[in-house]
Amino acid sequence: MASQTGAASLDSDILDALQAVIDPEVGLSIVDLGLVYHAARTADAVAVAITLTTRACPLGRMIVSEAEARLRQRFPEADMVDVKLVWEPPWKPDRMTEQGRALLGHA
Repeated sequence: MASQTGAASLDSDILDALQAVIDPEVGLSIVDLGLVYHAARTADAVAVAITLTTRACPLGRMIVSEAEARLRQRFPEADMVDVKLVWEPPWKPDRMTEQGRALLGHA
């Protein structure tokens, strides 16, 4: 996961929780696809910004809802869980983790 751009702004416990959120069209986690742009937490809040591989993805709401559910389950003490869908910067395949590239046969 450290290979992702901006890894300093990605809380590893949040990424661990989001590893279970799968993009059903690709069959990989949103973490391995590099769709998580920001993941931070405080004592009472979790804030995440994710993107999709394309704006035309019909499953965006489902992925956001699944991410929120996983985070609420992992961090029950958080009063606020905020998962935002963002489009900037546009997603590029080079954001994928090494594992993601290997699973897609692009290692």
